[in-house]
Amino acid sequence: MSNDLNDLDEILQVLKLKKDHANKQILKDYVDLLFKWHEKNNILSTRNRKYFLQRDMHDSLSILDYLPQGNMLDIGTGAGIPGMLLSFFTTDNIILLDRRQNAVRFLEHAKLKLGLNNVRIIKSDINEMNIDESLGCVLIKNFSNKIVSKLSFEDKISYIAKVIRNRIDLNIPIYILTGSIALKTKDFSDELKARLRSDFIVTKIQTPYFDTNRYLLEIRYA
Repeated sequence: MSNDLNDLDEILQVLKLKKDHANKQILKDYVDLLFKWHEKNNILSTRNRKYFLQRDMHDSLSILDYLPQGNMLDIGTGAGIPGMLLSFFTTDNIILLDRRQNAVRFLEHAKLKLGLNNVRIIKSDINEMNIDESLGCVLIKNFSNKIVSKLSFEDKISYIAKVIRNRIDLNIPIYILTGSIALKTKDFSDELKARLRSDFIVTKIQTPYFDTNRYLLEIRYA
């Protein structure tokens, strides 16, 4: 739609990201592909393009400055949020992992159509993933399964961190983009810190579009 470029221009300006034609065009092409796919395959939680741009795209791109250099793994990426969006602004490799066939089919389609050479797609469950690349960090935004959905916030963090460390690397930094009100106090129990032997860093995501809180949680092995 014609308004997309104006909305994208505004978001890039808000985030102080470089506003060149190539960035805006590939973002718009991605959104066009995504919503065309969504019409038939229901891959998103909204049909409102403006909401998607101001919520999902803004939040995803807002974490660019907080991530370390190096290859990134996005677990439970769904439609490539945030991983594929981040791939437009980095030359590092982005690994997109999801267990759902519908999501993987879209990602493969988008990778081909957009000519993304720094994106690798893996269909796998988190408990069975086998990553053979060196990673700078792991990203999580949309990840959930039957086990996680029933857990408290701290138990959810513990479960995710232990699986990632067991399957990949004990020292890998983990970043979780979330709206959980549990992070409002930026406080974690001593029991959780001891259990994971980790430091927790919470950054509030600033946005002019919504009143609800969004946070980036960083978990580092201490």
